[in-house]
Amino acid sequence: MLSDLQAIEIADYDYPLPDGRIAKFPLAQRDASKLLVYRQGEITESRFGRLAGHLPDDTLLVCNNTRVIHARLLFRKSTGTTIEIFCLEPYNMPVATAFEQRGTGSWVCLVGHNKRWKTDTLTRELTLDGRLITLSASRREKAGNGWIVDFCWDSDDTFASVIECAGL
Repeated sequence: MLSDLQAIEIADYDYPLPDGRIAKFPLAQRDASKLLVYRQGEITESRFGRLAGHLPDDTLLVCNNTRVIHARLLFRKSTGTTIEIFCLEPYNMPVATAFEQRGTGSWVCLVGHNKRWKTDTLTRELTLDGRLITLSASRREKAGNGWIVDFCWDSDDTFASVIECAGL
């Protein structure tokens, strides 16, 4: 099987795709989105709402209802420099536990403009459910290609709520 993988040429999967043909945002009516259909060497266009009509009767369809988290946090320093913190994974705890943390949490993160993060703690204010809260980030130590970042916020909200509100 490994030899089959080594025979794959990445150039075979490279093709020009005009920027105007790439969806930037989902449609309000999701099932109206375009669907590319390939059948017996022929490519046609359909709509996602018609997917069932393109599948054989004995098809097992598995749905993934996971969500993308807003893992990119921006902190603006008084100098105007923006420090970007991208949360990769919780530090030393399961993901579900990390999202339920209240008040504090530690994550392994990528840090943009890391060399400009000279102070110990970055802070930013955000409005969560109509309340003003302060989110702080402290860089602890290097972890592979990233950093362990300790987050702290002055409310009883879960980290899931905070990152949903603060992140991009």
